[in-house]
Amino acid sequence: ERETDILYEHFKDAGIDIIHSNSSVIGTGALLAERLGCEHIWHIREFAREHYGMRYFYPGDRVSKLYGKAKCLIAISDAVSDNCKKKYPHAKVIRVYDGVAADRKVPEEEISDTAYHKRSDREKTEFLYTGYLFPAKHQLDVIKAAALLKKKNKSGFHITLAGDGDPAYRKKLETCIRKNGLEDNVTISGFVKDVKRLLAEADVGIIASEYEGFGLVTVEYMLAGLPVIGRRSGATPEIVSDGESGILYDDINGLADAMNRLMDDKKLAGEMGVKGEKRAKALFTDTDNLTQIMQVYDNGNKEKD
Repeated sequence: ERETDILYEHFKDAGIDIIHSNSSVIGTGALLAERLGCEHIWHIREFAREHYGMRYFYPGDRVSKLYGKAKCLIAISDAVSDNCKKKYPHAKVIRVYDGVAADRKVPEEEISDTAYHKRSDREKTEFLYTGYLFPAKHQLDVIKAAALLKKKNKSGFHITLAGDGDPAYRKKLETCIRKNGLEDNVTISGFVKDVKRLLAEADVGIIASEYEGFGLVTVEYMLAGLPVIGRRSGATPEIVSDGESGILYDDINGLADAMNRLMDDKKLAGEMGVKGEKRAKALFTDTDNLTQIMQVYDNGNKEKD
């Protein structure tokens, strides 16, 4: 707790009203708030143990007490909120969706049931999955789904897996690609600085995580006008409206079927992409996120439906 002592000496005369901790597994902010006699807010952004195997800063009973003493816990989705309420029934939990900057307005004429995908003239469908290479992100499932498509003589597709990560897991992915003869269909690009370029080149976004706390990547797909194929898990069903802005799946066969459907029906893919962009800009913007957090600062009493 040496860090808390140092911070206390630095801020004891600063007149701080609220400390906002942006991590669920670091307790310094909570301890400092106790010392300063100010309010404390936790921002819970993930399924820490389930997804990442994170260890908390103190034993569970003390974590529960600190959460219960907080002004509130801000959960970034209903899925995360429900998880917090189950584990910490004495804590006050408020859901505030994360927000993504929306660069482009959707012209009204694009919002129609007859909208066509802007990339519908391509011979191959380009799928994109961006994210840390990690078993819980299930990039391996995406490769296995590609293998199922290849066995059905469906070769008109390419998948880009963008992101760095666990070297051992990447090697496992590369082995699966080679064993299934998918070198021309699947590319592991590693870290990509210009993600906007990848989004502009893609036709469909994929999110295969088992415990997605919110899905910034999912919203970025939608803001780029891409339909999203997402695992029916975590917060993804809150972000992706199944059958409207994308397709939700439960297993590898379902993932392959969803990919096949959007490969064969580019008109549907286009309509989903347009609806998804409109949905993202209505519900998941950085402006809305800031407004709702400021409301929490002001009173902390506004529960989200």
